[in-house]
Amino acid sequence: MSYIVGHPIKHPADFYGRHEQITRFFEIIGGRQTQSVSVLGVRRAGKTSFLQYVAHPTTMAHYLPNPDAYTMVYLDMSSCKTSADFYHRLLQRLRLSLGKARTDFLWKESPRGQTKLYDIEAYLCQFPDTRIVLLLDEFDHLRTEAFDQDFLTELRAMTGVLEYDLACVTASYWDLYTLGARLGLPPTSPFYNIFYPTPIYMSSLELTEATALIDTPAAKGGVRFSEDEVRDIQELAGSLPFFVQATAAKWFRHKRTGASPDSETARRQLAADLAPYFDQWWHNFTSSERNALLTVAGERPLTDLDYPPLELDSIMRRLNGYGLVFQADERWMINGRIFQTWLRQYAQLQDVRPVVPQPVSGAELARIRHALVDSFDLDELRTLCFDLGMDFESLPGQGKPAKAREMVNYWRNRHDLTRLTEAIRYERGDII
Repeated sequence: MSYIVGHPIKHPADFYGRHEQITRFFEIIGGRQTQSVSVLGVRRAGKTSFLQYVAHPTTMAHYLPNPDAYTMVYLDMSSCKTSADFYHRLLQRLRLSLGKARTDFLWKESPRGQTKLYDIEAYLCQFPDTRIVLLLDEFDHLRTEAFDQDFLTELRAMTGVLEYDLACVTASYWDLYTLGARLGLPPTSPFYNIFYPTPIYMSSLELTEATALIDTPAAKGGVRFSEDEVRDIQELAGSLPFFVQATAAKWFRHKRTGASPDSETARRQLAADLAPYFDQWWHNFTSSERNALLTVAGERPLTDLDYPPLELDSIMRRLNGYGLVFQADERWMINGRIFQTWLRQYAQLQDVRPVVPQPVSGAELARIRHALVDSFDLDELRTLCFDLGMDFESLPGQGKPAKAREMVNYWRNRHDLTRLTEAIRYERGDII
């Protein structure tokens, strides 16, 4: 099989596109002073392949004037259960990349299971002339294991030591502010200051990049696609590389057997085959993002959504950054008919236009507010907001009563108090 569907790309010759993102990456990493950067993308957008590609010696030699002065260290955060586990694994990877440190001071490494920040700093101080770039993949994993805000604070401290040169590259779906809030880190934390102001999105491939990804592997396998076939694949798959390859691979197999691929049959089959990946996306979307996607998939105007213009603009820019929607002739469209088919089937063609709001009594609003104030502490309210896709820090007011009041207002204004009450019952049982 000429297409690599599923596994991260290991060899640079098999990596297609992302020229703009690669150029930005090396501009940030290779500047006069090292900077950290966040890489964002949905699952299967190619974040791991991107990190592997930029860390390859051939790529570094092409984009960096002095590649020997850099060391890229890749670490999958999903393999780390605690901060001590992270530091232990990182120290081992650093040793593999940099070799044994020659130290002129007494340093005794902490026992395994107790590795700490000091161990990393003491080791790195022995390499003052090397710029070290940590590639921290699956950074979302922090919210599922025993990590807290202290870990992010230590990560920032590690990049600020003058005796060595260190940058962090995080790859995740959630942006750093959302992850930080989930771990209890305030939005004013200096942790965010070490990162380049705008993240690098693993968004859609350019048209020429997607075409090369379809044509080149097929040609290596002895198959030639017609222009119509390439266009059919692109319309079905969209332009995220995993889905382009999965769709092109299906065409490739048909062509090898002499069969004529049928676009409509392939659309239905691939919508079912790729459903687990779309379902992962859906689980992470906020309710506002879901409504926006369903509206676009149903070819309805976004004015059907009762959201303030600035909020709607933010939603669409985020979805566009992830490569899920695009604009054509001033109209938003879903990136790929396969994903559009899945959206329509998942929602069962439901009408997502705002329903006529039913009046809610003051007593009902007070009852929900009291449940939040009496049954949740401030950190638990922050977690509840995260699970509901809300930005806790952006809610007006200070203190628990004010935040609880604004949470109720938020959902009342969206005519969806049921979502809030269901989330409360899920956490605390039938208290309202």
